[in-house]
Amino acid sequence: MIPSFQEVYWGILLLHLRIPGATSLKDRRQVVRSLVERLKKKWNITVADIGPPDSWTDAGLAVGTLGSSYDSVLSRLGEVKKFVERREDESDFFIVSVQREVDKYDTFSD
Repeated sequence: MIPSFQEVYWGILLLHLRIPGATSLKDRRQVVRSLVERLKKKWNITVADIGPPDSWTDAGLAVGTLGSSYDSVLSRLGEVKKFVERREDESDFFIVSVQREVDKYDTFSD
């Protein structure tokens, strides 16, 4: 039997970025890697480059986080979004689209 824990909430932020100055996959990786490292360093979150793998100028980032309340997860994702928006003015990318979802995880299975 699993002991009773606090409620668990998960959140995912999907960012579609455009890197107009990239002329190779190496250029794309450099921009993406820099942003991913900054995000991981600033927050205790998971960040993944989700492609597309064959595009030099497009990048997708998935940011994931967990928390004990809906508001804390929503707030953290909001902070991440604002951080990326601020970097947009200083970096070689711009944001094409953002999607965010937060929900309660209430089913643990073996």
